[in-house]
Amino acid sequence: MTLLLFVLGLAGLIFGAELFLKSVDRFGLKWGVSPMVMGLTVVAFATGAPELAISLKAAMNDSADLVLGNIIGSNIANILLILGISGLITPLHIKQRIVRIDVPIVIAMSIGLYILALDGVLSPMDGGILLLGLLAYSIFTFLQVRKNKVDISELYEQEEEVQLASGAWFYAKNVGILLAGLVLIVQGANWMVGSAVTIAQLLGMSELVVGLTIVSIGTSLPEVATSMSAARKGNADIAVANVLGSNIYNVLLTLGLTIVVAPGVLEVSRNALLLDMPFMIAVAVGCVPIFLAGFDLNRKDAFLFLFYYAAYVIYLVLEATGSEYLGWIEKGFFFGVLPFTLYYMFSRLIREGLTGLRSAGRN
Repeated sequence: MTLLLFVLGLAGLIFGAELFLKSVDRFGLKWGVSPMVMGLTVVAFATGAPELAISLKAAMNDSADLVLGNIIGSNIANILLILGISGLITPLHIKQRIVRIDVPIVIAMSIGLYILALDGVLSPMDGGILLLGLLAYSIFTFLQVRKNKVDISELYEQEEEVQLASGAWFYAKNVGILLAGLVLIVQGANWMVGSAVTIAQLLGMSELVVGLTIVSIGTSLPEVATSMSAARKGNADIAVANVLGSNIYNVLLTLGLTIVVAPGVLEVSRNALLLDMPFMIAVAVGCVPIFLAGFDLNRKDAFLFLFYYAAYVIYLVLEATGSEYLGWIEKGFFFGVLPFTLYYMFSRLIREGLTGLRSAGRN
């Protein structure tokens, strides 16, 4: 039964993502909004529902570590895991707007959160600041949509039905498809996480390992399914924008709202300040040279993203278990992996940057 639920969950994720993206395509085409903007807004907001639900529940139970772990871990997984998997499926072309506007917003938002957390707590006032940031971002996005509203039908799969549909029937049908897809995604994620935890326990894995791996990835499964489906269909705009938009909503909406409605202030652990938040910021900053190099994310970049995510999870597990090898791993990272990564990113930036800048004008 457990294995069956795992398979059904996977099927629900895949089929739900197809339905969800199909309806998003139709709404975007109907409203004259590009796939990238739809990914930054509608898709990102909807796929972030699991993070919002878990964070609100954790806050009510006075579990600050779970709230921050959910947000920070999801943002790290969104970039390293989801873009890594999507980039292995097909190289992702990066729009100039992504590098010029959206990545800097993610970086600024991550740094802003770190500054708010430096005093060791996140208060309702901090939550209000984050929600004001969400309001500013929403107004900015709305103005951008109005300013750049053009005929973008060639950016979508041609849907003759969309051209003919109008009025209440169009919205009733496609809202129904969108909600059905979202329900399948969320339920599929629940089945996969629950069955995977059971399987892991049967194999003798500790609850710590299960929590750091399966459960933390579980809330990102909707983004995984949506971005993989978009990448497979060749729609890199939604694949990349979904990740960045989800990161923005995770901090500004999910964390901001959670802090405001929490019964008290949320305490920020020392580990979060020393490791997890700086790593989240570093991951966002690292996107800049990689995205600028040729304005794409190729399979080598994707492999590097996945390698770093695996290394991060392994480090967390070894740190939590007090492994004797932790010191050697830290030395290997600072004197081996980090210098190689910096060399790879900036050599690729120098080698391919001019080509990318020349082609950026066409985006």
